[in-house]
Amino acid sequence: MKTGLSIFHSLLCRDLSLAWRHRLNSAMGLVFFVVVATLFPLAVEPRPELLRQAGVAVLMMAGLLANLLTLRALFEDDWRDGSLAQLMLLPVPAVVMVWAKMLAHWVTIGIPLTLVAPLLAMQFQLEGAQILYVTLALAVTMPVLTAIGAVAAALTLGLPQAGLLLALLHLPLCVPVLVFASQAATNQTGSAEWWLLAALLLGSWFFAPPAAAAALRLATE
Repeated sequence: MKTGLSIFHSLLCRDLSLAWRHRLNSAMGLVFFVVVATLFPLAVEPRPELLRQAGVAVLMMAGLLANLLTLRALFEDDWRDGSLAQLMLLPVPAVVMVWAKMLAHWVTIGIPLTLVAPLLAMQFQLEGAQILYVTLALAVTMPVLTAIGAVAAALTLGLPQAGLLLALLHLPLCVPVLVFASQAATNQTGSAEWWLLAALLLGSWFFAPPAAAAALRLATE
């Protein structure tokens, strides 16, 4: 157990260090999120009712697309330089490596987007409680999107037109997540959507790593 935890910690630190070294790739998703959420209020009629109705959906969709922009780098860089095959040979299950990469991706992409969301939500005339629930919905949604994206990125690794295939595979799977997140942020407390989001979060981080690990074995063989 100690060896497994130490390897997981080393893998997590390695991926965080690589993400910082290539922070421009991580910043691209954050910049895209900010640009989309900032331009939308300027492109519609500035009525508070209209902005409040569209604000939650715009933030959720922008978060999904920003997450999608960074998914290819989840495994592709290691696959291109051959280090992914070496990581698969570590004396721990490949699931541990996938977990570390998913956590590093969420830390570098999901957390910054969630922290910026309250500032962007103010542009949509959302009030204090609404901003809080939108932020909480994003905080739960982003790791779910990362888990689903890890499976999609592993399945399309090394294929021709991998970016297009990744989008075609990832986006339909994320539709239920966006629906539940938008409903939870709109209905706020006491709604079943929060329980569904929690179930998706736990289920995705439990089932996605083994599925991604199996796909990575096929890609490295």
